[in-house]
Amino acid sequence: MKKMLCLCTALSVTAMMLFAMGTKEDSPSSGSTGIQEITMWYQENKSMIPAFDKRVADFNEAYKDKYHLTIQYIPRGSSYAYEDKVNSAAFTNQLPDLLALDGPNVANYAANGIIIPIDDYVSAESKADLMPSIIIQGTYNNRLYAVGLNESSCALFYNKEIFAANGFRIPKSIEDAYTWDEVYAMAKKISTPSCVGIKLIMNKGEGIPYVLSPFWDMNNSAFTSPDGSKCSGWINNKGGVEAAAYLQRFFKEGLANIDPSPTEFQDGKSAMWITNSGQLRGILKNYPNFPIGVTYYPVTNNKSSASPCGSWALGISKNAKDKTAAAVALEFMTNSDSTLAYSTEGGYPPSRRSNYTNNKMWNTMPFKVFSEELFACAVPRPRTPVYTVLSPKFSEIFLDICSGSDPKKSLDELASFVDAEYSRFKSSHR
Repeated sequence: MKKMLCLCTALSVTAMMLFAMGTKEDSPSSGSTGIQEITMWYQENKSMIPAFDKRVADFNEAYKDKYHLTIQYIPRGSSYAYEDKVNSAAFTNQLPDLLALDGPNVANYAANGIIIPIDDYVSAESKADLMPSIIIQGTYNNRLYAVGLNESSCALFYNKEIFAANGFRIPKSIEDAYTWDEVYAMAKKISTPSCVGIKLIMNKGEGIPYVLSPFWDMNNSAFTSPDGSKCSGWINNKGGVEAAAYLQRFFKEGLANIDPSPTEFQDGKSAMWITNSGQLRGILKNYPNFPIGVTYYPVTNNKSSASPCGSWALGISKNAKDKTAAAVALEFMTNSDSTLAYSTEGGYPPSRRSNYTNNKMWNTMPFKVFSEELFACAVPRPRTPVYTVLSPKFSEIFLDICSGSDPKKSLDELASFVDAEYSRFKSSHR
């Protein structure tokens, strides 16, 4: 049997089995009703739960004489608790029928047989409606394994009052985006002991590679080779080392904090923040008087651009009792009505092209910034079966670099570590 995915955590399998799960509704017995039970796991993302609850209820009403879908919300925290839960369930063959997973983990789950190919279950029409970045994210070895529930992108948030007081220009279009040199110069000018120039760390888990990996892509580098088999010579090449050294300056010079509070920007303790549209939705709702401005993810001096993207996706697990039934539920939970509902409720860009037609929210500033980036310069995170190792190791190494470690030595260490993990992966799958 193939080895299960490798995750860098100290939790034991026993501990992982103890993670709490929130069950939306109890399932009737399929044996007594003749109705096929379908189970689904999704992370406990509170901003998305109302939309998922509604779509589950809609599915159960539409198929009330044939299928019944039950969704369970599993805590993720700010790190990898959800992935640990999946690892444990995969090992014991107790996965649900439908499994939500973070987009960059698709390759890992597919390579380890945790999810199955779904090409035969997704119509050509449905596939054509998906955003190109979502197709790339869900594909491994030329097979489609997962469909994105939404999309995402990051932009530069700024405090309008601080920018106005300093006379900073405001980009008028994506072609006019700030360069990183401009961002650095602005951060240097406006940083004070009580308010740093910029917040660069969203969280110390997946948030770090998610927000910052495009900086490697636009600097003639990448986290891995295109096929995901090699880290050395890519993340630590000349451009990669220069990218790390450039970002290190923000921390060495006190322009960014290594340990920012979750509300550092909202509390007026940082003047800029690179983060996603979900955070924008939260600020507009919870800080209605905050002078927030939103502009594009910064580009290089030669206008090379790349922006974050990727979302949680839905796949069919190896343990699905009835794969045809699971496919019906997958199609429903990722159709145009569903993806629009997730976007409207959670504040994330939709994963389907059709959702952008006559969409006031995503065709109007400031949310239009994110949709423009998705169509113009979105770059998915690397598709490698060892991403579950690469991601936490990169976060660890990047924090070391922020604290002053040598960028080249640190990235060399990272690359060697990830390549060794890939070698072990290949050896176990011969």
